[in-house]
Amino acid sequence: MRNEIETGRGVQLIMTETQKKIYFFIGTEAELIKVFPVIIACQKAGNQCHLIASGQNDLHKSRILDFIQLNGKYVELSKEESIQKSAVGLLRWFLAVKKKAPKIIREQFGAEALTGASLVVHGDTVSTMMGAFIAKKLRMRVCHVEAGLRSHNLLNPFPEEIDRLITSRLTSVHFAPGNLPARNLDKAKGKVINTKYNTILDSLSFSRTVQVMTEEVQKIQGEDYFVFVMHRQENLMNKEFFVQVLSQVKQFSRQRKCVLILHKITENKLRELNLLEELRADEHFLLLSRVDYFDFMKLLDGAQYVITDGGSNQEELHYMGKPCLIMRKTTERQEGIGENAVMYGGKIENMRKFVEQYRSYQKECLLGKYSPSKKICEVLGRL
Repeated sequence: MRNEIETGRGVQLIMTETQKKIYFFIGTEAELIKVFPVIIACQKAGNQCHLIASGQNDLHKSRILDFIQLNGKYVELSKEESIQKSAVGLLRWFLAVKKKAPKIIREQFGAEALTGASLVVHGDTVSTMMGAFIAKKLRMRVCHVEAGLRSHNLLNPFPEEIDRLITSRLTSVHFAPGNLPARNLDKAKGKVINTKYNTILDSLSFSRTVQVMTEEVQKIQGEDYFVFVMHRQENLMNKEFFVQVLSQVKQFSRQRKCVLILHKITENKLRELNLLEELRADEHFLLLSRVDYFDFMKLLDGAQYVITDGGSNQEELHYMGKPCLIMRKTTERQEGIGENAVMYGGKIENMRKFVEQYRSYQKECLLGKYSPSKKICEVLGRL
């Protein structure tokens, strides 16, 4: 933008940069889901947003990029198909991308533009940690969204807890989604901003404006059903436990239809146990392959209740006020616990108790009442 001011020597031209450049480092679609409202808010505020994709997931497959309408560059550091699907393969990919990324990013944006600029990372994946390391190498400011979550157990969840701790040590601005995460950062270096809620609140509000694309989700809207999600390795690898849980879910499906979400790992386990075709043939079940984020939120929103072992689901259902049974013994998230959400706590009988009393866990919906993304945008604009 060009401004003119009157001086004793006539008119002097002053060049002022009104558009701030903000960089977002995203690895997985789950991160993109929680960060896209921040990008949209920053662009609406007049900033230019650049997205650097680690390649841990292929973000081009997500509808979300269409809604963002990115006004800056999209830089991809690797391809998802190049990652070997093993712990060793993931480690090799991490080290290789972390090494080559600074050169690629400098070539795209220039070293001077990057120095002192804000790079936003999110959550607790290996890409989160990678982005923080790369930012430090490029002399950028690390801004961590969804900071301060802690299980206080290095091995549960693994490697997420370690990713969080390392990222926090590299972060200059911590955006903590609530009082407890903020307190967990009392001794952290840098600035701690309590956004009160997680940015998923804005993602959920946005999802209500998006049309359903999946035919099965369209058809089941308005029916009486519940949703069952189990995809954590510690649950699926325990054969006896998984079979017990599935037996309970079968009983619940006689009261109302069960929509079972088939993560690939879940599908493989059901096939291994010779249960996949049996459930496909059961009229009380709808086996649904993973759908995109917006359709899945519509599916959760229409359910009577949800049984899940997913941490993100716990947050989403809390903001919806939807009754939720968490199939985990511990959780690093406090959203909804003791309100709309119940921990099963290692006791199968707690599943029956929850289903009998699920209506008492229905709570107020929080969507549209607060925007943590706007709060983050305001802070990024002042840095």
